[in-house]
Amino acid sequence: MFINKMKKNKKSQAEIIGLAIIVILITMGLLFFVKFGILDKKDNSKESFVNSELASNMVTVLLKTTTDCKKSSVSDLFQDCAGFKRFDCNDDGVYDSCDNLNKTIDRILNQTLKKWKKPYKFMVYRGSDIKMEKSYGNYNKNSAKKQGIAVIPTDMGNLFITLDIYN
Repeated sequence: MFINKMKKNKKSQAEIIGLAIIVILITMGLLFFVKFGILDKKDNSKESFVNSELASNMVTVLLKTTTDCKKSSVSDLFQDCAGFKRFDCNDDGVYDSCDNLNKTIDRILNQTLKKWKKPYKFMVYRGSDIKMEKSYGNYNKNSAKKQGIAVIPTDMGNLFITLDIYN
């Protein structure tokens, strides 16, 4: 009888140890979930704010930038290029405002957003007519983006300029 009682006690102890191991494993699993699933989420609000400000400020500064073409601003060149193309940037008719505008915008975007490895899409359009489109990096239409927008009145109607910076 004493031997049967000892066998029962050993079985009970083994069951309790098994339950304790299961509880410890479940607790460790929950701790890993909390650490890596909940607490490790990056706070993207700062990056989102920076990209938002960057997009709007970039468009504003871009339009006010002075170019090599008769010391005109990019905004002036957009008006001329979208309208009657009166500016001759090279005094020989070969190099007009559209050419200078394209060169200037390429240089600025390459030396800033592209150098910083920020994916972007730059578009200039009037209605459904796309006048200029430049992009860099990997993104898709569903990617989170921040947008800078400007409107320039021209002889032919309003010209819309958008800069989308993707996260």
